[in-house]
Amino acid sequence: MKLLQRVFLLLCCLAVYPASANDDLPVLGDPTAALMSADQEYRLGRAWLRQLRGQTSIMSDPLVQEYVESLVYRLASFSDLKEPDLDIVVINSRQINAFAVPGGVIGLNAGLFLNAHGEAEVGGVVAHEIAHVSQRHFARRYLDSKKVNTAVLAAMLASLAVAIAGDGEAGMAGMAATQAAAIHSQLAYSRQNEREADRVGMQTLAAAGMDPDAMPRFFERMHNQQQFSGDPPEFLLTHPVTESRIADSRARARNLPSPPLSISPQYLLVQARLRAAFIQGDDQAIDYFERYSNERSALALQAARYGLALSHLRANHYDQARSLMEQLANIYPDELWFRLGLAEIALDEEQYDTAIREAQRVLKVSPDDYAASILLSRAYLRSQQPTRAMPVLKSLLNRRPTDPYIWDLAADAYGNSGDRVRALHARAESQFLRGNDSKALQQMQYALNDAEKDFALYSKLNGRMKEMQRLSEEEF
Repeated sequence: MKLLQRVFLLLCCLAVYPASANDDLPVLGDPTAALMSADQEYRLGRAWLRQLRGQTSIMSDPLVQEYVESLVYRLASFSDLKEPDLDIVVINSRQINAFAVPGGVIGLNAGLFLNAHGEAEVGGVVAHEIAHVSQRHFARRYLDSKKVNTAVLAAMLASLAVAIAGDGEAGMAGMAATQAAAIHSQLAYSRQNEREADRVGMQTLAAAGMDPDAMPRFFERMHNQQQFSGDPPEFLLTHPVTESRIADSRARARNLPSPPLSISPQYLLVQARLRAAFIQGDDQAIDYFERYSNERSALALQAARYGLALSHLRANHYDQARSLMEQLANIYPDELWFRLGLAEIALDEEQYDTAIREAQRVLKVSPDDYAASILLSRAYLRSQQPTRAMPVLKSLLNRRPTDPYIWDLAADAYGNSGDRVRALHARAESQFLRGNDSKALQQMQYALNDAEKDFALYSKLNGRMKEMQRLSEEEF
């Protein structure tokens, strides 16, 4: 774990740039563009993301993913990002951490939601990471470090992916091979630029109608936790926090508009959902939520009962889970998560008609709902109706062509309907998005061999295979 933390710390060196005398001079255009264009940053970040997906556990929970994307894009719309084009991943880890990678890749650990005291605190962390992206700290750090070329940066990001996956020794070996020591020696630059991300992020937080004081409040709690436990969260190692930095951010918060105190019901639900998944032991999860099932606050009670229903589902107590979820759906008819909860329970019980009906009910209200579309396609596939799943999955892929999980479902749908060529293509896309380039290209070759008699399809697949080869071989 210590090795992993050190690797993350090195990435922070890359994600920041030093203030210098040149910062006071007028700048015509972006001086980083001549050395690393925004397109290069984008491609570098997506290449790294493919490796990360193949080497670590990323959550595939569609409700959590949809909530996190909504929160990140809500904040991004109030940031300096002119046209946000982000890839957002939730790491399946109870550790508290978040990171931003060049080109708009933002990662949040599930542990962040388990420990933050409200949506604004998570929002503060997200806004901070968005600031690293919007200010192009990575490219600016490269501008100021002539000894580091783009190939070195790509190699260091590759080593980071290995380290996140848990192979700390291999990750650090990769870092050593890519001039990690030289970059680590310039760590002093990071603190000033972490302050810049604080400042820009807090402005974004306030503009989005969230409490700007949530950022220093979260930092202070993490800082105090480090003092008392002696084992700091990963977040503090990747985002060094000092008392002076906390004081500075508090002072800035006082000069920003502070909205009335509010509680996000959606945040409480996603927190309960993650706790129901992460608490060790079915009985322990049920006991935890039963202790909070008599909360006086209506929103807290709603979240506790939702968590209890999911905990019963986890333990295969279908009657209890369904009864609790039906009560919530009847009391709160406008909260679609409870209808989706009923679909999840029915899917687990193999009551596929009920699952389809509940998912379709949500889609009538919210036609592009990601979670409902995923649950509906799962129900169609498990009930041996692949042809009915295909239109749902094609619509999802039009909106989310870089989601490997959707390609997995598409491969099942095509394979079970007898369309071998498109099934092979879907498997290739899934493998490629997870960094398994050789397997992806092998699957594409199989698809091309089978598509020789269909000129239009062959040409399309051949073009895609060449693109995969180019991206796989590309050096930065």
